[in-house]
Amino acid sequence: MEKVLGPVVAGKFYPEERKELIERIEECYRHQFGPGKLPARTKEVYSNPVGLIAPHAGYRFSGPIAAQAYHWLAELGRLEAVVVVGTNHSGMGPSASIIDGGEWVTPLGTLEIDRDLAGNILEASEKLERDYATFSREHSIEVQLPFLQHLWGSDFSFVPICLKDQRRSIAEDVSAALTEATPPGTLLIASTDFSHYELQEVAEEKDERAIKSIMDGDLSKLYDDISEYGISICGYGAIAVLLSYARKKDLEPHRLKYATSGEVSGYGREVVGYSAIGFS
Repeated sequence: MEKVLGPVVAGKFYPEERKELIERIEECYRHQFGPGKLPARTKEVYSNPVGLIAPHAGYRFSGPIAAQAYHWLAELGRLEAVVVVGTNHSGMGPSASIIDGGEWVTPLGTLEIDRDLAGNILEASEKLERDYATFSREHSIEVQLPFLQHLWGSDFSFVPICLKDQRRSIAEDVSAALTEATPPGTLLIASTDFSHYELQEVAEEKDERAIKSIMDGDLSKLYDDISEYGISICGYGAIAVLLSYARKKDLEPHRLKYATSGEVSGYGREVVGYSAIGFS
């Protein structure tokens, strides 16, 4: 029997009722820190690889920045395959995990996990391990799915990957597997927040360092900056996967939006940073 993963943070990070969730997503698009308008929906297939860095906090805080990423994506078109690389917050499971079958349920419907694509990625990697428990309490992948469903419905399949070990060697192994196993029209999402619980000006300064390294495609500098300046990016391994993949696929970065939880919500002296960056 296929595994079915249900929503972990529905009713917490975003509304658990379908109608309310759609309304919240559309509010994110219209928000002053969002793109200001709803995305155009298209059935036209985009046949080149695409990358996204998008945040994974509660929609009240990070949703408008995520909406910037998905609005940019919508202008390109639909992608044939979706891979979401998240961050292991629970500490459960192996260093690098993947699911190779089953379904993932959100309030907007049921999504099929792409068994064939996941199997190919797993076979091409030395570090990834098949594991469901890792994903049973994980929100970093889940919060991306309603945005994708809002754009494309539930008639697409995807592959979830979750990194507990964010060392560069792990990230480059996963990136190499994705480069080998994914079709040309693949969307690779690196799900991550940036600085955590810093003063506004400190978060901005630290995150600007990281964003510059990302825009320069300098993976070594990104790891050095995170270590030297104590930049608390929770998903830097996912970013490393995307940067390595982008280099191999000759993708260019597009800086879309940066803001903090304090700016978006007007709440809190200590903030979390969020960034939306596209690669095409």
